[in-house]
Amino acid sequence: MKILQINAVYGIGSTGMIIKDLHELALEHGHESYVAYSVSNVPADKIKNGYKVGRVFGKKLHALLYRIGGKQAYFSRFSTQKLIKYIKNINPDIVNLHNLHSNYLYLNKLLEFLAEAKIKTVITHHDCWFYTGGCFHYTEIGCDKWQKKCGDCPKRMTDLAAYLTENSAAVLADRKKYFGAVEDLTCLCVSDWLKEELQKSFFKNRPLVTVKNGIDMDFFTDTPSDLREQLGLQKKFVILGLASKFFNGVNRETYETLVSNLAEDEVLVLLGCSQKQKKNLPDQVIGLDFIKDRNLLRQVYSMADVFANCSREETLSMATVEPQACGTPAVVYGNTGIKETVCDGKTGYVVKNGDAEGFSAAIKKIKGLGKSYFKANCREWALQNFDRNKNYLEVFKLYEEIMREHIQ
Repeated sequence: MKILQINAVYGIGSTGMIIKDLHELALEHGHESYVAYSVSNVPADKIKNGYKVGRVFGKKLHALLYRIGGKQAYFSRFSTQKLIKYIKNINPDIVNLHNLHSNYLYLNKLLEFLAEAKIKTVITHHDCWFYTGGCFHYTEIGCDKWQKKCGDCPKRMTDLAAYLTENSAAVLADRKKYFGAVEDLTCLCVSDWLKEELQKSFFKNRPLVTVKNGIDMDFFTDTPSDLREQLGLQKKFVILGLASKFFNGVNRETYETLVSNLAEDEVLVLLGCSQKQKKNLPDQVIGLDFIKDRNLLRQVYSMADVFANCSREETLSMATVEPQACGTPAVVYGNTGIKETVCDGKTGYVVKNGDAEGFSAAIKKIKGLGKSYFKANCREWALQNFDRNKNYLEVFKLYEEIMREHIQ
């Protein structure tokens, strides 16, 4: 089976690692796998069957034109035409589209080609962009315009700021038209929550399949270190969180409630703090830089007593699964797909969305029971539900099923 994955990044960030894992596992299992990407931290000559899409100048021009016209993925015509030529040359059985919203492709032109060539197409929905008028998420603002007709977008200046023109209605109309023309199209959802949302969208009559993302369970495991000694946390109950989530305006109450309730033996450690943010932290909050070293990251996960993720919008959240793979329980808000990353009561707690007091109380409950109460369950939960070797084989099985239907 000949497979082509298309994604904005390769080996970088969450989707970049997913694409890398899928590509490498496909090759290991004897598939003829190709990958097209815009940016990577892996040298091009080290990526087998890799194809780099676009150049820096073209992507910057694309970004500028979006800011002016309010239409993302409507430019980069030349690089898209070159990609189409590449696709014709390799003649894949299946093309799997991932994140395409990074100023490197003309989406309508690509979809037009896939429809005309009658290539079997899979869309992996990592966020909500493919079925909206341009936003990545909409639950926080309570918008449901995407179910009928977008326009006057309330997120015009947030997800992808459009300064001069608002074109969400035209974008959604094009999504319906061009995706609708692709005859053989399957939607792969990374969470059951996302599948439920797609059932309200124009994709509702397409095959919708849930396969959750996975992580390297051999790598993310309980890893001893001297980090507690380095940070002076030997006798502390360590609450680990992400600065980007706690410092999001919508989580101000959650942050302030948690900090105000910290006992003397408790400390909040925030990953990904800027230098400015570090200067304004109270005594019981420690800010760490963004960690690129994955070995150090798993040591941090293992060192913590609980991982607190107050995110309000996630299609899933591997950042919550990784600590659990290392034996650390988690507390999350029970909205969107993030609720599916914790087994409530066994590997941590799922709290009612926005309940700041409940969020803080759940962390205290984990402290009272002790990390050891959850540790084995955390590891087993992650192993059973988010092992990349098992989950990504399900993706390949989906491809094979699609191909069998074609043969019949």
